[in-house]
Amino acid sequence: MKKSNISKAPSDSQKKEKPKKNYTEAILDVDNIVESYQIRKDFSGSIIKEAETIPYVIPEKEVKKRVNLRNQFIVTIDGADAKDLDDAVSIEKTWNGWLLGVHIADVSYYVPENGKLDQEALKRGNSYYFINKVIPMFPKNLSNTICSLNPKEDRLTLSVFMKINKNGQVVKYNIQESIIHSKYRLTYEGVQKLLDGHEKASDHSLLSHLKEMQVLFQILNRKRVKEGSIDFEFKEQKCLLDEKDEPVKLWLKDRLDSERIIEEFMLLANQTVAKFLSEKGVTLYRIHGEPESEKIKDFVRLAMKFGHKIYGVPIPEPHELQRILKETMGKPHKELIHQVLLRSMQQAKYDINNIGHFGLGFDFYTHFTSPIRRYADLIVHRLIRHIAFEKKKKTLYTEEELSKIAVHISRTERTAMEAERDLYKIKAIRFMQGKEGEKYDGSITGVSSFGIFVQILKYGVEGLVRYADIEDDYYFFDENNYCAIGKKRKKRYMMGDNVKIIVKKVNVNKGYLDFSF
Repeated sequence: MKKSNISKAPSDSQKKEKPKKNYTEAILDVDNIVESYQIRKDFSGSIIKEAETIPYVIPEKEVKKRVNLRNQFIVTIDGADAKDLDDAVSIEKTWNGWLLGVHIADVSYYVPENGKLDQEALKRGNSYYFINKVIPMFPKNLSNTICSLNPKEDRLTLSVFMKINKNGQVVKYNIQESIIHSKYRLTYEGVQKLLDGHEKASDHSLLSHLKEMQVLFQILNRKRVKEGSIDFEFKEQKCLLDEKDEPVKLWLKDRLDSERIIEEFMLLANQTVAKFLSEKGVTLYRIHGEPESEKIKDFVRLAMKFGHKIYGVPIPEPHELQRILKETMGKPHKELIHQVLLRSMQQAKYDINNIGHFGLGFDFYTHFTSPIRRYADLIVHRLIRHIAFEKKKKTLYTEEELSKIAVHISRTERTAMEAERDLYKIKAIRFMQGKEGEKYDGSITGVSSFGIFVQILKYGVEGLVRYADIEDDYYFFDENNYCAIGKKRKKRYMMGDNVKIIVKKVNVNKGYLDFSF
């Protein structure tokens, strides 16, 4: 493989101070963030030209060499606004379990190594999702059309078939080059209504398949959690924008079972592929190290204060941590425990050396299921093709090349997370403009040396109550107990406490939202 021209995204130590922006116009928010993070937005003419040379029609020669799954009952289930559909699923009930099929867009067929499209995708590392705008890793004719598993269209895929017994164990698997013809483009909300009986399915076969998926999901999820996966229960912040990109609605959304079904199936496919490639001696792992010792000690100390018994200190096993999370359900300190544990965790990343995935409790894990929007998955697809289908002995990537790619795409992933989070913060502050003086119910999400962070329950918007603005006492930060304590009255404000706040100051340009009690 030729040396990759990986874009030199600044490391954490090299990052310059972000330029101050004028956020008076909401429609410029994404552009300001793109500039601030130096995100590659537009594709050059030569990249577009190369993408346009890719034929929409699949050559008959390629069709004949693949496993024909076009008559199988295969569907996609995604968010209503998704355009890049890179995963589809199928299920078949067997006498002793299920045959689960996870079918992933075969981007590697269309994007060979070292071409202009490949080099550009590598530089980007991943797609960026900004509420109602996407900066894709590939031009739209690829990401939204040729590679996207759109309904009623023939599409090239890599399929992982997993034979699963009634205990949720994968007893046999097979990875194949395939061609599919998705029967339906389903949404999470629509599937949930069908499963809950709030809507009737016009296709009885569809409902029966969805019911089998739900049964298998429940078995797989119970097994995974029992074996050590940590399953945080956090609501997702959502935002609705108008035609001028002004926020008109903010809310917190619970995860639907329909979303969890697909997540569970993708986790299993990623785990299965990781085991396969590991046996072949090469892959790009998705790893997650143990929590930092000091932070997990803080968590253990806090959990024990609330009466939880913890075994396996100094660093408990994942199944022990999951047990604690389960014990907090329905209790006032649930949010505090979940937040402190989450903050003790390291960030997951890509690496050629496997240390397992602590948070998921997996010995082997990789990313295989999203090659349209993650470069890591494209690498994994190429490794599968190279080893399983082309059966070539020559190395596709050297360890040095894979290692450099792993460092780079781990960095671009962090950039995407930070940039997407920043946009939500800006939109949240915009949403609160004009609401100064209004009162809301909130929950304390953090306590620091300078103030108390509170999230408005109705909107999921977070602001700061500065100690200087609390008039009933002088407060200081008790770091060991994650709370603020009044010097005279000894009143405590602790993470997870429910409080009432008043919106005091809203400043979009400076990016802050101040509350008072």
